[in-house]
Amino acid sequence: MAIGTITSSRGYLTQQLTTLSRTLTEKTGQLATGKVATTYGGVGNQRQLDLELGQKVQRIEAYQETITMSRLHIKTLNLNLERLEKLRIQAKDAMDLNNFELQADGQTSTQATAEILLTEAISLLNSEVGGHFLFGGSDANTNPVLQMDQILNGVDGKAGLKQVLSEFWQANRGASQLGRLNMSALTTTLDGFGQPLTSSFTVTEDGAHNFGFDIKAVTSNMSNVTLTPPTGVDPDNFGVQLTGQPLPGQKITVELALPPSGAKTTKIELTAAASGNSPNTFLVGADLAQTAANLRTAMTTALQEQANTTLRAASDEWAANSFFDSFAGNPPMRVAGPPFDTATTLVNGSATTTSWYIGENTATTDPRQDKIAAVDDNLRLGYGVRANENGLASVVKALSTFIAGDFSANTSTDEKYYSALADRMKATIQPEGTARSGIVDITTEVAIAFRSIEYTAERHTTLKSGYKGTIAEIEGIDKETLAVEIVQLQTMLEASYRASSIAMKMSLADYL
Repeated sequence: MAIGTITSSRGYLTQQLTTLSRTLTEKTGQLATGKVATTYGGVGNQRQLDLELGQKVQRIEAYQETITMSRLHIKTLNLNLERLEKLRIQAKDAMDLNNFELQADGQTSTQATAEILLTEAISLLNSEVGGHFLFGGSDANTNPVLQMDQILNGVDGKAGLKQVLSEFWQANRGASQLGRLNMSALTTTLDGFGQPLTSSFTVTEDGAHNFGFDIKAVTSNMSNVTLTPPTGVDPDNFGVQLTGQPLPGQKITVELALPPSGAKTTKIELTAAASGNSPNTFLVGADLAQTAANLRTAMTTALQEQANTTLRAASDEWAANSFFDSFAGNPPMRVAGPPFDTATTLVNGSATTTSWYIGENTATTDPRQDKIAAVDDNLRLGYGVRANENGLASVVKALSTFIAGDFSANTSTDEKYYSALADRMKATIQPEGTARSGIVDITTEVAIAFRSIEYTAERHTTLKSGYKGTIAEIEGIDKETLAVEIVQLQTMLEASYRASSIAMKMSLADYL
């Protein structure tokens, strides 16, 4: 054999050893990684499909991260909304019209209960998850609702609820303290013998505005009484003229509309009496002038009481609505004053009034869009909530206004005012004619978004599993087959090493 042939044989053996070693390294790497190659080029003509499926899996995983956070937000939202609904029901029950029990601190026991409920409600509305305040719309930096003391008493030199209530009350009670009504002096005409022929007085609204009482109607079944009914044009009035003595038991009734819209009314009913000093009665005097004076005094007293009870409760509700109804950027409204007892209009109070809600408050008809979860290529779900939405704000409004009520004088008038305010605040929490609360409506809308998220999550899980299965088929290896191949390669490599060792040790003398 030629020497060149020996050299070529050695080169061939070296090349074979290198090829076997490289193949073994490649197979061992595949066994370690579980993949047929470390680059897309190594998977052959299915690399384009493999690449597309990998991108889809990455998108799904990004959506799944959003879903995980959205689930946490919505689950916490639902828990808080459920508790807020229970608080609403407890608040309605706490405002017992007949439970006027004053404590040593000047509050009623029901007001003390309301404070506890309000504190918890504010805490729930200020809850946050991962830096996102759940009831602040898109705002995720601060508590969206102020603390109770700040709401009631104001902050940073701006007016709180109590000051706003006081100003509205002054404007509705008026300078006469008769609910913006003025009572004329008694006018009596006498005959030639000095005996009264007629005796009359009038009740007049003090101007054309929405404050105080609005005279709606006056009726009477009294004999010897002439009524001048209201015309329905502001400022309105009515007149009462006695031409003789009414009979005991006969009545006069005045119907008064309450501010601001006049949708609710109250009545004053006065009954003629021969003797005694019963409420809502007037004595038949010695002559018609004395009777008219007694009737005028009784009507003045009745107007004062209605102003301090029913009208004050209506005024508080109006003031509370002006203070709390800030949804979608509505400004708080204040009485134009001072003086307030002669005011005729409201003004924008944004610059001087404490904002009880400081979260997202841009103009919108759908606060759910404040917080959007992109959970699929073509599916974006909104679950934003603002604490100043009607259902939630009504709870804070009713409890705060009820707490701010001052019944500390502990008079019969205070008790009537308490009952009137409690009645209105109960209606604020649960308006008449509504089957369910605004909180339930919000909960339902958020639950719909959550259900869609859950369905999408299930779909993503299924698709991701399918995509990964296909990717595994393209990129993966059969470990059992690969292990057999590696054993075979190791055997061949060992045999080649022995053969090469023998060949490499042969000298020219051995060959010859």
